[in-house]
Amino acid sequence: MKPILLNKSSKTTLSNILSPAAGAVSLALLLSLGGSPAYGDDSSNGKIRRVLLISLDGMHSLDMANYIKGHPQSALAQLAATGVNYTAASTTKPSDSLPSMVGIVTGGTPAVTGIYYDDAYHRAFSPPGSNCTIVGTAIDLKEGIDINPAAPDGGGGIDPAKLPLDPKKGCSPVYPHNLLRVNTIFEVIRGSKGGYTAYSEKRPSYDILNGPLREGSHGSLYARDRV
Repeated sequence: MKPILLNKSSKTTLSNILSPAAGAVSLALLLSLGGSPAYGDDSSNGKIRRVLLISLDGMHSLDMANYIKGHPQSALAQLAATGVNYTAASTTKPSDSLPSMVGIVTGGTPAVTGIYYDDAYHRAFSPPGSNCTIVGTAIDLKEGIDINPAAPDGGGGIDPAKLPLDPKKGCSPVYPHNLLRVNTIFEVIRGSKGGYTAYSEKRPSYDILNGPLREGSHGSLYARDRV
């Protein structure tokens, strides 16, 4: 397997790999597609068995080139030497953590995914705790919806009481993954035979990357850790 390295101009896209895609955020993404070793031959049939995507927030192509030049024996240098070094990347518009990462795992622009920023407003949803007596609410996709925003792990996840409500679905809470209009590579991989995924991010709101179907998002398939 050959890893893909993203050289970033701020937050960048994989426009020729996931076309069009969006930029990266501040963590590492691991998509495990089977039980084969991470390096070496993919498999006897030539299919990719495991993919490692490392995303570094704010790393420009020149930053990466300079680091590798100064640290030729580093893990990053070894990955670049044996992987795909993609440099023709551009940012999502607008450029921000959430639309950028969503773009990478969906191949969609904000106009396609519906995710433009970490803060939003929805005309059809109701505020948290309103019992749907009010329509129209701000949406927080940052630490504000964590069980404990001050805790390193967000208190263990998302607090449903802090989520907007959907009057058309029995006033049920709207999780971040419910906001996404398209599926993600997580869903595609989990939908394949023997496909597994694991993911590490900076806050629980990246539940959004589970995708609208949210298939197989629990347990070992999706790890939400603040790093």
